[in-house]
Amino acid sequence: MKPWSDFYDLVMPGLPGCPFVMVDNALRQSAMVFCEQSLAWRFNHPDIPVIAGTAEYAFLPPAGAAVHCVTHAVLNGEEIETHAGESGITIQNWRNQSGTPLYVLGGATVAILVPIPDTAGILTMVVALKPSASSTGIDDALFNEFRESIIHGALAQLMLSPEKPYTNAQLATHHQRQFGISTAAAGMRVARSYTRAPLRTTIMARR
Repeated sequence: MKPWSDFYDLVMPGLPGCPFVMVDNALRQSAMVFCEQSLAWRFNHPDIPVIAGTAEYAFLPPAGAAVHCVTHAVLNGEEIETHAGESGITIQNWRNQSGTPLYVLGGATVAILVPIPDTAGILTMVVALKPSASSTGIDDALFNEFRESIIHGALAQLMLSPEKPYTNAQLATHHQRQFGISTAAAGMRVARSYTRAPLRTTIMARR
């Protein structure tokens, strides 16, 4: 992990007198939004043993990270739906139904199989991560590839602070625009790369 302090040389020149704790908070918030919107931080989640009769399974993200959503899931070699959301589930009274899971819902801290599994198995997932609320830095690869986007987001936040030496609404608008453009571009880049290549060698298509 790269600590937030690794960004200082790139952000502090435009923020005279800004406390480091405020910079850290802005970088963290910017990184969280960037990861939520771009889905750029992908993680091959450890395989989860599924127990018959149990629908909820706790996520196991790396230290300093939280799961934003499940992007791909396979149960016992069969791909299951990850993007439906509760409104997209076509099973009536699904919270109380059991059978072969067709969906996985990603909550804040748990994955929920729908319907409730009636047999044991192994759940394999690829998830999109974001920094946790208490994170002290960000993944090395994200820093190397996307630090400029995160910097734009942090500067946009901080330059809107009222009556500070670095207050600058015009520059804040510029940085917010650049953040939006670069985040969207990162999301498209990530989507293309994961469309072209297999996400994991153990993931198998539904027969």
